[in-house]
Amino acid sequence: MTAWLARRLAPPAPPEKAARDQALEGLRGICACLVLYAHTTIPMLRLDPAFVPPRMFWWFNLGSVAVLFFFVLSGYVIGLTVRAPFSGPGARAYAGRRLIRLVPVNTAAVLLSWFLLPQVALGTVLGNLGFLESFKAYPLGLHVDVMPDNLNLWSLNFEALYYLAFLAVWWLAPRAGWVVLLVGIIAATALLPGEHVLASSYALGALYWIAGLSVAWLAPRQGRTGNWPSAMLAIVVMWPVAPLRNLLLLLHVPDSVAPLPLPSLHRLDMLPALVWLLLAVTGRGAAWQKRLALLCLTLASAALIRGFHAGETGAMVCYTALLGLAWALALWEPAVSALARLAPLGAISYGIYAVGFPIQWGVYKTGWLPMGDAWTYSMRAILLVGTTLGLAWVLEKIVQPAVRRAFTRAPR
Repeated sequence: MTAWLARRLAPPAPPEKAARDQALEGLRGICACLVLYAHTTIPMLRLDPAFVPPRMFWWFNLGSVAVLFFFVLSGYVIGLTVRAPFSGPGARAYAGRRLIRLVPVNTAAVLLSWFLLPQVALGTVLGNLGFLESFKAYPLGLHVDVMPDNLNLWSLNFEALYYLAFLAVWWLAPRAGWVVLLVGIIAATALLPGEHVLASSYALGALYWIAGLSVAWLAPRQGRTGNWPSAMLAIVVMWPVAPLRNLLLLLHVPDSVAPLPLPSLHRLDMLPALVWLLLAVTGRGAAWQKRLALLCLTLASAALIRGFHAGETGAMVCYTALLGLAWALALWEPAVSALARLAPLGAISYGIYAVGFPIQWGVYKTGWLPMGDAWTYSMRAILLVGTTLGLAWVLEKIVQPAVRRAFTRAPR
């Protein structure tokens, strides 16, 4: 750990050859679908105006942790694509690529949301088009609401900030320890009295982003994948049993962002699990994989024991079975071909994430569709998924490439 903190965050020399990782693309697609699943199975009237799905489906709500993994993946991908020392032309090229990546899909998502909910103020629409939306006010009382029928857009505000902050990291090449210390101090403001929620959430999200960047720049690929199934099972269990959250609440440390989906100090226990998954899928940091596996599986086991001691049952039995399987598979190192097969889904994951929420809103508000039972809910869910996938494909495979061709001479 000390050696890693002393290293500079800079592109490796010689630079590592960048290549699209099909397994990570598949994992990105899974994350986008987990967000969609979380929104459709929430035990509230969100899809069928007269039917709520059984609470058992909510046991596997992993939408928020999927967004945290998006941050990890974002930092990792930037680390792979930025392979040369900082320069003015390189920075301009980087900024252009990020704008072309973010703006077309975000613009379509915001305009679709406005079309479905035209009562939204023009200032809110313009702010969301400029990635200024936030659940909390900025300093001096400035505030741009997230589109009410597209709450997913909050994370794009975080992404835009991290893309800008990366320029400073790339330029200065600071030691990893100093970056983590600075971000950690800002994140810790959540423990202080006063309104520091937004700054703390930005910093906590940045820890995930920096973790992904560090893996890309500081952990050479070793060519052998790790136990990604156990990592995924650990994440499935750790998110609902919440080891760190339970400990902090026991110590009377309130969660300053609850119930908002913002990065929280109480859920920082997901960082080692998500880094473990990234290392396992990409074949990096074999020694770290073993340490993180032991840490995460132990934390999840302790939280499950606490849950049973507190008299919680039902979901805990299911989580225990999943965690037992994760322990049983601890020495398994399978190939990632199963994830790679989902790469086409990952290729449209940004579109799925950006338009899924407003399409769900539109389906929910469509009064002429049947409603009131499991069959009508299923029919609406199929309509939601089909429309979301179709529109995401159009945006990612037709619109965005057209924009890229219009503004660049060569593809990304």
